[in-house]
Amino acid sequence: MWIRNFYIKFFILSLIALTNFGFAARPSFAVDVVVMAIFGDMAILKVDGAKHKLKVGDKTPEGIQLTEIDYDTVILKNGNKKSRHKLGGHASFGRLGGRNDKNLKNAVAKIWPQGDMYITTGSINKFSVRFMVDTGATWVAMSTADAKRIGINYYRGTTGYAGTASGTTKIYKVNLDTVKVGNIVLHNVAAAVIPRLSGPILLGNSFLKRVEIQRSKRVMILKKKF
Repeated sequence: MWIRNFYIKFFILSLIALTNFGFAARPSFAVDVVVMAIFGDMAILKVDGAKHKLKVGDKTPEGIQLTEIDYDTVILKNGNKKSRHKLGGHASFGRLGGRNDKNLKNAVAKIWPQGDMYITTGSINKFSVRFMVDTGATWVAMSTADAKRIGINYYRGTTGYAGTASGTTKIYKVNLDTVKVGNIVLHNVAAAVIPRLSGPILLGNSFLKRVEIQRSKRVMILKKKF
């Protein structure tokens, strides 16, 4: 069975060396953003620990632009990319303008816990998605609905069977062109499309085994291996 109880996964992660990942070297890392408050046409964002009160159209010094507010959701723009973030949500953005941003040695992602799970935004084949870190999952795993939205023709994949919390089920094995989390971009990542799978896309070991997993207090830090 490749989906395990969260508490078992948390224990495994706790055995990993707890390393403070040198937050002073932020210019080449991802920018961490928290949506702290929304009122009218204004929002308060916490960017790398600093609070910024923004009106629609304003930018933070890091280049994150508030483009729209929709009730409890803000739409932020970083470069040419827009993404939606709910009140209280965390996100990671690539820092604009630094000459080291393209240096693969600085490919990292920082993920905060939401309740009992580590959930973050990212992309698959350049389509925005939500991931849940699952160290017990063999592959990146998604529902057929997610696969259709991303444009994955999973029927052309290799069929197989896997044990899940609800029993043995048919799966479709595919390869993803790109998977991005924070500043980490991996190519040719194995994935499974599972009918009736619910919740965020599982960020499983076909991705996680290609990165280092560290922790700083409650924050999970992924760093690309070289």
